[in-house]
Amino acid sequence: MQDRYTGDVGDFGKYGLLRYLTGQMETPPSGQAIRLGVVWYLYPDESNGDGRFTGYLESSPANHARYRVCDPELYDTMRRLVESNNRNIAAVQKSHILPASALYYEPSLSFPPRMSRSDRQATRERWFDGALQATADADTIFVDPDNSLSDPANGINVSIDPLRKTGPKYVFIDDLHRFHERDQSLVVYHHLNRSAKAAEQIVKVAEALKSSLGLSRPPISLCYRRGSARAYFIVPRKEHESTLERRVESLLASPWNSHFDLVV
Repeated sequence: MQDRYTGDVGDFGKYGLLRYLTGQMETPPSGQAIRLGVVWYLYPDESNGDGRFTGYLESSPANHARYRVCDPELYDTMRRLVESNNRNIAAVQKSHILPASALYYEPSLSFPPRMSRSDRQATRERWFDGALQATADADTIFVDPDNSLSDPANGINVSIDPLRKTGPKYVFIDDLHRFHERDQSLVVYHHLNRSAKAAEQIVKVAEALKSSLGLSRPPISLCYRRGSARAYFIVPRKEHESTLERRVESLLASPWNSHFDLVV
C-alpha cells in the first residue's frame, strides 16, 4: 500500500469488500461480529502513474449507476478524500468507512540506502512484531501489501528477497503463517501481472495458500476487475466460515457483481 493510492478505483473495491466481510452492509446487522485488523504494509510513495484511476468519482449518471450504487457512503467518502487531496491511510482510518472497532498497523516499512542486510533483517522483524502486537485482538487480518504475495516454495514470486529494496512491497507466506497459527482469519491482497490469464494466476495462488497453510480447501478467491486486475484471498477460520461465505454471496448478489468475480 502507498498513501497515493487512497481513493482510486482499486481502493474503492478494497473497502467495499471489507465492509461486506465485517457485516457493515447488513441491514439490520446479523451474524457474527468479526473484528478487523488491518496491516497496511505501507511503502513510501513513488512517482510513477499508479493511483491515478480516480475518474470513477467524476459526477455523472454513468459513474453513479456503475459505482456509487454499490455503496453510496463509501463512494462519497472516497470522493471527499480525493477532492480534498487528503489521500492517505490516516484519513481513511479517521473516516470510519471501516468499523470503529477495527485495529490498524500503519508504520511504513522500507530500507534506507546502504543499510546492512543484518540491520534490514532486524528492522523487518521489529516491524512485523509490531504488526502482530497491534492486531492481537482482531478476528480477521487484512494484509495489504503494495504488490503481492510471495510463496517461493509454491512458485509464487520466487525471486523476491524480503531484504532487498523492493522486499517491503510484498507479504510473505511466513507472515501469513504467524497470523494463521494464532487462529485468525485472513484476507490477502494480491496484485496480478501479465504472466497468465487472471483466473489462472488466482487458481495458482489459491492452491499455494492451501498447500502452505495446510488448509482443507482453497481460500475463497475473488478477482476485482477495475483499474489494474487484483485478487483477494479469504482464509476463514472454522467458526467464521459460514459467516464469511454468506457475506461474499451477499456482495456478489449486490451491484458489486459487475466488479467482482468469484474464481475459487
